[in-house]
Amino acid sequence: MAHGEEVGLITYLQVNRAFLAPVIERAVARLGLGDRRRVLDVGTGAGGGLVALARATGPAGRVLAVDRSEDALALARRHAATEGVIDRVRFEAADLLTVASQAAAGERFDAIWAGDVIWPGNVPAPQRAVAQLADALAPGGVLALFTSNYYNATFLPGHPRLERQLMTASELNWGIPADGPDHYARHVHWMHDAGLTDVRLHVLPRTGFPVDQDPTVRAYLESIVWPELLGAARTKGREAGMSSEDLELAEALLRPGGPKYIADEPGYYLVHPALLVTGTR
Repeated sequence: MAHGEEVGLITYLQVNRAFLAPVIERAVARLGLGDRRRVLDVGTGAGGGLVALARATGPAGRVLAVDRSEDALALARRHAATEGVIDRVRFEAADLLTVASQAAAGERFDAIWAGDVIWPGNVPAPQRAVAQLADALAPGGVLALFTSNYYNATFLPGHPRLERQLMTASELNWGIPADGPDHYARHVHWMHDAGLTDVRLHVLPRTGFPVDQDPTVRAYLESIVWPELLGAARTKGREAGMSSEDLELAEALLRPGGPKYIADEPGYYLVHPALLVTGTR
């Protein structure tokens, strides 16, 4: 990984972790982990779910945090230490599916948390990945798939057509399937297909209004969302149906400090309708 890419990844992980922290706290609280002793956090990233998981399991619980990126694990380790839960966590640089396969053949987990990781591009076949995670659960174990639901968020209130175009350009830029069994919105289906029972869907909105009431909101928009959407517009905007006027408007609305900057409008808000899907083995 080049230095610039490494810095970009670290910034992304830290900013994303801070923005999503409140909704992840609420999501983990719904899992009832008080009597769970062996918990797996797959694709832990910067440890966005790790601290909440470690605290929810209580003093006797232990969390295995897995990620392929050593840089991400270093962030997660520092975060766990700062938050006082480092003694309840073990870290492992590994592929999540490898860990799941090993657990299925040995000691299974009481709960598995997968936060924004079961996604086209992250895993070659999301449906099969969920089935492998389900196989890694002990009887009565719970699988939790969390998604921030980025592509269903409202970032440009009052500009729905432009927002749809930008989201389409982003999907095209990342090569995300337009529909079908591997589409990112199929979490509930994957849980059913894996044979899990008591499958439940929870909608946990993350909002931002007023924009500067919470310092993580503007940081999230300006460090992650706007660069991602504008980058996609420049490379795939035409393919997504954007005209020259659409591209100019996007540049104007998403340029911090500009006269039309959308986040400086007095009524600006964002809504992230995050989803938590749970199922029991």
